[in-house]
Amino acid sequence: MEFLSRGYKGLLGEKGQPQSVEITISKLCDRASNSTLLEDRRAAILGLKGLSREYRLEVGEKSLGALLHILNEDRADIDTTKAILEVLNILCTPDEQQDPAVDLGVRFTDEIVHDSANINLLLDLLQEYDFYVRFHNVQLLGTLLSIRPDRVQDCILTAPMGISRLMDLLDDRREIIRNESLLLLIALTENNADIQKIVAFENAFERLLEIIAEEDGLNGGIIVQDCMQLTHNLLRYNVSNQNFFRETSCIQRIPALLGVSLDYKHKDYEIEFLAQEWQEQKVTNTIALLELIRILVVPNNINTLNNQNVMAQCGVLKTVVELALSSNAPSSVKAHSLYALADLIRGNGSSQEFLARTVVTVPYSSQRSDSTQNLTSDSNLKSNRSSHEQIQTLPPRPTVMAIIAVAVGAEHIESYTARAAATYAFECYAYNNPNAQVALASTLTPPPDDNPNSNINTVKPQSAGSLLLSALLEWEDSEADPYVVWFSSVIFSHILMNNEKSKELARGIMIGEEDNINDHIPLLHSIVKNLILATRQNADVRVLIGYLCVLCIWLWDSPHSVKEFLSKDAHLQILIGPITQSSGVDSRVQGLCAFLLGICYEFNHSPDSPVTRTTLQPILLNRIGADQFVNRITRLRESPHFKHVPQYIQVAPEEEARKLPELYFEYAFVEFFKNNYEKIQRSIITDPKLTFGGSDFQGDHDLISSFKSVIQTQELEIIEFKETIRQLAEQLEIQKSSSEQQISSMNEEIQSLKQAIETQKSERIKLEKEHEDLFVCLADQDANIKKYRERLIELGAEVTDAEEDEGDEDDDE
Repeated sequence: MEFLSRGYKGLLGEKGQPQSVEITISKLCDRASNSTLLEDRRAAILGLKGLSREYRLEVGEKSLGALLHILNEDRADIDTTKAILEVLNILCTPDEQQDPAVDLGVRFTDEIVHDSANINLLLDLLQEYDFYVRFHNVQLLGTLLSIRPDRVQDCILTAPMGISRLMDLLDDRREIIRNESLLLLIALTENNADIQKIVAFENAFERLLEIIAEEDGLNGGIIVQDCMQLTHNLLRYNVSNQNFFRETSCIQRIPALLGVSLDYKHKDYEIEFLAQEWQEQKVTNTIALLELIRILVVPNNINTLNNQNVMAQCGVLKTVVELALSSNAPSSVKAHSLYALADLIRGNGSSQEFLARTVVTVPYSSQRSDSTQNLTSDSNLKSNRSSHEQIQTLPPRPTVMAIIAVAVGAEHIESYTARAAATYAFECYAYNNPNAQVALASTLTPPPDDNPNSNINTVKPQSAGSLLLSALLEWEDSEADPYVVWFSSVIFSHILMNNEKSKELARGIMIGEEDNINDHIPLLHSIVKNLILATRQNADVRVLIGYLCVLCIWLWDSPHSVKEFLSKDAHLQILIGPITQSSGVDSRVQGLCAFLLGICYEFNHSPDSPVTRTTLQPILLNRIGADQFVNRITRLRESPHFKHVPQYIQVAPEEEARKLPELYFEYAFVEFFKNNYEKIQRSIITDPKLTFGGSDFQGDHDLISSFKSVIQTQELEIIEFKETIRQLAEQLEIQKSSSEQQISSMNEEIQSLKQAIETQKSERIKLEKEHEDLFVCLADQDANIKKYRERLIELGAEVTDAEEDEGDEDDDE
């Protein structure tokens, strides 16, 4: 109590009267800086802490520098350090209602981060194990980072052991400290690739996965979501971290996190899997994990193919398929699962083949409604099955067929988001997969009128193609759900896209009653017939757009299909009519009709076509006009719904709440249109006799086919030559590397021999010099002996014969 008493007295004036705030703060700052006793300094800091909330400006201006100095000098005192960190937190916390230009929190933050030594000091204080010191320190770093992220990131990046100390906080057994450090690391790793790499190589992935496991996986709380968010930051757009994540076998741990057993043989597995409880946080965590999968397999990424292969091998692909199509997951989870499935197989032949081979067990609830009502994810969350008896399973069906069923709404329970995701999944299945396109086109048979093999009227055993055709042709229900036709049109267009064999098979499909063969009409005519009827009955514009997009894809670069389309006069009229109308027709429909009409003219090469190019051009120019034709296509190109199409089909959350989402076009068709619309705009004014690159002949399709065959053969030869060149280049590189190694080895040996020779030379010179020195010494010795003998003789000493002989020998020498 003594230091509190001293602190209170310090706030009084000369006569014991209270003094002004400015004078009080000045005295407290002076006492905190200059008092000899630690207790006095601590009492002054506590006084400043008490005033800091109400008088932030005065306390910050007068004491900020002093507090930082004291923090550096008295860091060993836990109570003082804790009090200073609390004051700094109060001073730097921004006011969200104030303009950042005048916000005191921003101002004081700038003063702190201006000197990197202050950030280094805070990082050093992380070594202190005291709970409150660590807690307030992490909070202060988070506050500074939120206000000046770039500056704080630079300071932490250059601080010795700075990131390592932050990472050590993840191992703190106190959950509050660990959780706050997670939030700090999430903010720190935003948009900084260098920090992301360092954090990743500090064993971040292993630590995060351990935390997730401790929190009961996806069943855990918001901490699991934070761990996922940090993992997203480390992996998104960071190739080296993605490599590290794959090479450290972290991908192999994803199936276990999803909670799907890879042992599908144990008893009651299906019931367990279908009866999962989906709490709101589990839904969020699962979606975050699915987003992690998508980050690793982003289309056109250098790591995508390797990551796809690893995920297929370790069971991630199968797990995602089961979650998307064989679980009781909410619609939002199924939608994200289908998007993840799409990216997992896009452009990967082996994964696409795996999907074609697999079958899934589709859940069927006894409480399922047969209506076409679309349920949102919230309603799905509330409809978790309370007992196993309410869940049934239908006979296994091919996975591709199950995807089509979800897309066209055959299940009657999926949201538009899930149906859009299923459509995108099918698009990725057909992407660069001509064999799958042909296989699906071969199943395009009219659906059976009845089915005695099933007593469940919602799902009849049929082929994927017949299921698709039934959705494509039954446009009468479009008033309730126009997306049955739209989604089926998108799927059908991807079966036909850039595949003449699929188009040929589709042309062979006949639609009509089985008992009246004479009334059968080709599938192409049936689609046009539906387009005519839908136009006359003012069907939803999405239905018209879906049919027109399919026809554009079908007729493109397919003279036989164009010939079949032109075999009925009414088909031309259904296109010309909307183009020439000045009002009452959607501009997007007018643009598509003009584009389709241009395709009919551009690819009308068949010599036996019922309407030749020479006949067709005057009709186009006289009834429509070149300017109007170009304007209709240009207006479609500039349509907002056309210009702002996302790269994959998706429904925004706010659109899901509305009756119908704003989906009119899909990205693949938009790209197809953008690449070719200028060519079509120019086509109708060219000479009708100038077809196939300007050659003066009319549609000798056999010759065109032969040219195409030659081109394909040459392309194959070019591919073979490129492969040969690549192999020769590899051999040359190997030989070059081997030669360089030999030359390097020989150079090293030569250098070694040179060094040995130089050493021997120096030793020889040294020995010669020693030898000369010895001769000089011997000569000096002989001279001294002779002198001493002569001296002895002069002194009368006797010299023995041996000595004489030695003397004589010396003389002789």
